[in-house]
Amino acid sequence: MTNNNDYNSSVNLQAISQSQFEELFCSFYPQVAAYATVILDNKTAGEDIAQEVFAYVWEKRKSLQVDVGFLSYLFQTAYSRCIDHIKKNNRLEKYAQESLLKFAEEYHMYLENDCQPLKELFSKDFDEKLNALLAQLPEVRRQVFEMVYHEGLKAKEVSEILQMPQRTVESHIYLAMKFLRKHLSSSDFLILILFCKFF
Repeated sequence: MTNNNDYNSSVNLQAISQSQFEELFCSFYPQVAAYATVILDNKTAGEDIAQEVFAYVWEKRKSLQVDVGFLSYLFQTAYSRCIDHIKKNNRLEKYAQESLLKFAEEYHMYLENDCQPLKELFSKDFDEKLNALLAQLPEVRRQVFEMVYHEGLKAKEVSEILQMPQRTVESHIYLAMKFLRKHLSSSDFLILILFCKFF
């Protein structure tokens, strides 16, 4: 689980070693990938965006000036790349493209408002609403999601415990998140993403 300190913590990129950067990648890649995946409604594209963000930061680490928290910077960079991806996707109809852009802007607004502790952004009845929604999922999908959310396990670990292919586990997580995205408020859903490490 990540926390508000992670979100606002700064990183000295100019002095970072490769091993230290790899630790940052392992810690923050899941949140960035999930964030981009939700915006684009496409798991593969979301993961590609997250990888591009980290590759860019590593390549430019000596010259980058990060004036905000490191995770905040990663989200801002991912947001910009998601917007570019949406605008360049000619296969999207104009209405679908405009809807995605509006959705991305709405989600990013909550990331900009980092003056509140993340937990305070949850609605008061968040747990009750989440549990009610999870009860509507197919049993296996609900089990997979609860193992990730409540127990803090990653897809690979869930795969080993349930003896299920990792891709199947990831598919269950993606479909659960897609369902929750439709039924939770924007702030609740975004914070749910920030508090889960899926991959």
